[in-house]
Amino acid sequence: MGGSRYLGAHLVGMLLRTDGVERVLAIDSVKPSPQHRRRMRDAEFVRLDPQSPRLQGILRDAEIDTVVHAGLHHTDFATGGRAAVKEANIMGSMHVIAACGRAATVSRFVLISSTTVYGSSGVDPAMFTEDMAARRQPSGGIPLDHLSVEGYVRGMSRKRPDIDVTIMRIPAILGLPEPTVFGELLAPSITPVLAGYDPRIQLLHPQDALDALLRAASGMAPPGTYNIAADGVLTLTQAIRRAGHVPLPVLSPAFKIAARMLSSQGMRDIGPSQLRYLRFGRVVDTTRMREQFGFTPQYTTEEALQAYLVDSGTEPLVTRASLERSTAKVAAVLPRPVAARLKRSLDRTVTELEALGALPDPIEEEPA
Repeated sequence: MGGSRYLGAHLVGMLLRTDGVERVLAIDSVKPSPQHRRRMRDAEFVRLDPQSPRLQGILRDAEIDTVVHAGLHHTDFATGGRAAVKEANIMGSMHVIAACGRAATVSRFVLISSTTVYGSSGVDPAMFTEDMAARRQPSGGIPLDHLSVEGYVRGMSRKRPDIDVTIMRIPAILGLPEPTVFGELLAPSITPVLAGYDPRIQLLHPQDALDALLRAASGMAPPGTYNIAADGVLTLTQAIRRAGHVPLPVLSPAFKIAARMLSSQGMRDIGPSQLRYLRFGRVVDTTRMREQFGFTPQYTTEEALQAYLVDSGTEPLVTRASLERSTAKVAAVLPRPVAARLKRSLDRTVTELEALGALPDPIEEEPA
């Protein structure tokens, strides 16, 4: 399921090149883009709503033994907003899981969940292991969607213990067509951040996500629940500065106003769970991924960020002068205390970029 999306379409192409795979059937409610259809090579594609009663018959008639559910939305930025996302995540997943539970041929089920199930709060541990639960249970949004779907999957597993179930909890993947909160924050030259907070960020490169997904789908790893994330951690302001941009600390009540002024439409629609993430961040332990799942990502968090900045063509403010000009325009319309915070943030950005060698040396004028 989710065969028309980036991960689903690319996985289909990888499976077709895998020894021992006889047939691959991609299912989604929307047609794949031409680019994704090419990635899917000669795979069969069925356009079908996950809630359709035909799904069980398709699984049975095609004698499908492995189902990968890659159709969960990971943000509320999709068309239709929160209501449409919840309908797809909850109702769509319930029908997919029920159909798999009734299909006698299904023996393996893989779910792409997310690390949002751990939530974000001021009492979080340094790293979440797979056996931990959120310290502050989500009351709604994407975290609750994913927790609920994981619960449905475990319910199916109890009724059908012959089905091997793998749940992959992944952090933000930059570079996918589906936007992320973190990716939205890297876009504007001046980015609002919550004053007094600098959340820790963990990423996963798209290729690492695909490699881990292939490992789970092809049965190369034992079933179970796994955190799949890159090594290393960055803070939000470090990441913004690595992009050559300037974080602007703002107080919590003014954050959405600042986001509306400085960021894209996606950031205007930010919800409570995402605001908590931007306050406290989240980091997961990946020991089980390495020792039991048998997988080590090729990219660290910092390398995944750098690859995204290069591939996306994110435009840095590459000189001290351009940084100062851009921030001066914004500072001119800000209250004096906020403008002062922006100036301090600018100085830190320049210092860090100069230390990394990411700013060119100033051009000296030739003497007359």
